[in-house]
Amino acid sequence: MRSVHCRKACKVITRNNLNQPIGPTKEDVRVFGSFLGTLARTATLCPLDVLDWRNMDTKEDLWTYTKSKYDITDAVKTWTLFSIGNVWRRHKSQVKKDHYDAYQNDEVRMTKRPDYILEYQFKELLEYWSSDKLQVNRKKLTNPHTVGKTKESVSLNDIFVATRARKRGRLYKDSDKNTTSKIAETEKIET
Repeated sequence: MRSVHCRKACKVITRNNLNQPIGPTKEDVRVFGSFLGTLARTATLCPLDVLDWRNMDTKEDLWTYTKSKYDITDAVKTWTLFSIGNVWRRHKSQVKKDHYDAYQNDEVRMTKRPDYILEYQFKELLEYWSSDKLQVNRKKLTNPHTVGKTKESVSLNDIFVATRARKRGRLYKDSDKNTTSKIAETEKIET
């Protein structure tokens, strides 16, 4: 991505009627998407110690920087920021998996901190992930969602059952008796 970040001239990006980038070529769109990913993983533009994307106060800076590298209409701003936000959330989740869940205590976690994450941001994340409030909120989930996106058209009852079904042989922290009874209730109502 150095080629994009070091570029002086703006590259044109065209859009479709949904304000999504479509060209001029597929390669241009791919490079544009990769560029947005680098922005999402840049600690100064998208700090990880911000706990919610809606509270990110650098969105205008992200858009201004994107416009400095690409000739793109303002209609694409919403899509662009939405895309950066998605990558930022996935990145943050991966950091938690690789650098928090993987180790037993904060002292070890700090020694294993990735170089690209600023120390003060990482400390804030560790405090948040270790907080009693977050742990209590996770334990309150009695009907956890267990499936990803679906493209099929299904009823609300089918969605509830599909997203709450537990995998056979897998151990869960909490009992699934409440979930199982609710599934049975919805099936009984449907019949």
